[in-house]
Amino acid sequence: MTPNSPKKADYGKLVRLQIPSHPRYISHTRNYFFNLALDHGFTLYEAVDLKLILGEAISNVIKHAYAGHTDKPIFIDFLFEKEKVQVKIRDYGIKTKPRDLKSSDLSDYRESGIGLFLIKQLTDYYFLDESFEVGNQIILIKKK
Repeated sequence: MTPNSPKKADYGKLVRLQIPSHPRYISHTRNYFFNLALDHGFTLYEAVDLKLILGEAISNVIKHAYAGHTDKPIFIDFLFEKEKVQVKIRDYGIKTKPRDLKSSDLSDYRESGIGLFLIKQLTDYYFLDESFEVGNQIILIKKK
């Protein structure tokens, strides 16, 4: 491998899921990820945080990218490394720009925007990848 070549994926550390954009799959996916996180050495509290942020991210995809349509694909990659997990959530819905993302001010009692607020608070890093012509991908990183 040359210094400029891309890093090869270690598929022994990668779990990939595809779920429909139907809310009934959020709970199942959250619980699966919670158990994976525990199996990969995350504490109970960290696993609960991960479960929460994954549910919020999937809910945002369904609500915003797919405008509530329940028959669209959501692709989720969990890459477990020694000290962290990276989660990529990919959709093919309405393109989002980072400036369009709004996080709630908790003194405002509206119900919208709380998902992004929780993602910001409970991850070590998050990033909206704008490199796709169609759809969105959010990358979430949580360290142990």
